[in-house]
Amino acid sequence: MFMRRIFYIIDEAFRTVKRHKGLTSISIVIMSLSLLMLAVFLLATDNVLKLVGQAEQELKVSVYLKEGLGNPTIEELYRDILTQPEVSSVNFVSKDQALESFREQLGDDADALDALRNNPLPHSFQVTPGAEFKNEESLKALAARIQAMPGVEEVRYGREFVEKFAAVVRGVYFVDFVVGFIVILSAVFIIANAVRLTVISRRRTIEILKLVGATNPYIVAPFIIEGAFQGGVAAVLSLLLLRIVTEVTRRAIPDLTFFSVEKSLIYFLTCVLIGALGSFMALRRMLRMS
Repeated sequence: MFMRRIFYIIDEAFRTVKRHKGLTSISIVIMSLSLLMLAVFLLATDNVLKLVGQAEQELKVSVYLKEGLGNPTIEELYRDILTQPEVSSVNFVSKDQALESFREQLGDDADALDALRNNPLPHSFQVTPGAEFKNEESLKALAARIQAMPGVEEVRYGREFVEKFAAVVRGVYFVDFVVGFIVILSAVFIIANAVRLTVISRRRTIEILKLVGATNPYIVAPFIIEGAFQGGVAAVLSLLLLRIVTEVTRRAIPDLTFFSVEKSLIYFLTCVLIGALGSFMALRRMLRMS
């Protein structure tokens, strides 16, 4: 009996969609354009966060050693640094390797190094912190501990860059939160009103159902399913439009990436939920549901 009611409600929802193709199509178009605005914002946020993550991956600590250290001392320093809780990996760079790397960076001007009688560059360690420790406080604490170790001449982690980077990241998160709240609120408002127009157009049908004794859940269920269906179709259309926008924008921004399959699925389900919620909000006022 219960399953029969469920099938009836679903069947009734899709019959309503077929009977009101024009109004449903208009509602889906409005929802698609609103969701496209939301999708563009989410895609921009996703790409900005990826850039932030890539920049964080480049954060490393350079440890320069004192001149004349023997291999046993260097190996002991290597082990001491590697045991620090923030450290993910340590790479030893000999003075010869450093000079060769510097030569490659100079390119055509590398001939100037031939005038050097001795290699002035020191041995060093390139320390890579763990992902969760690539922040200003952790890097500062790690650098201070390494600096105090015997045999260490200087520790650099780009303090000014890290401080500015942290400030930029905080600014990005704040702006993203404010803009995201406004965009999401606007999209929900527009979608809810689009669904409300569909519900109002069928006010007489709802009144008749109430007169014959239909309960509020019985009246609401088909509309919620219809709203979820419209939200799903609008989500697919907005993703297709966003894909076109992304491909066009890639001509100017080649590194721009589209949503992954997982994120696209989450977006789709969220839009289905927004459509269902919009229907419920519109019907709740009409039926004066508590």
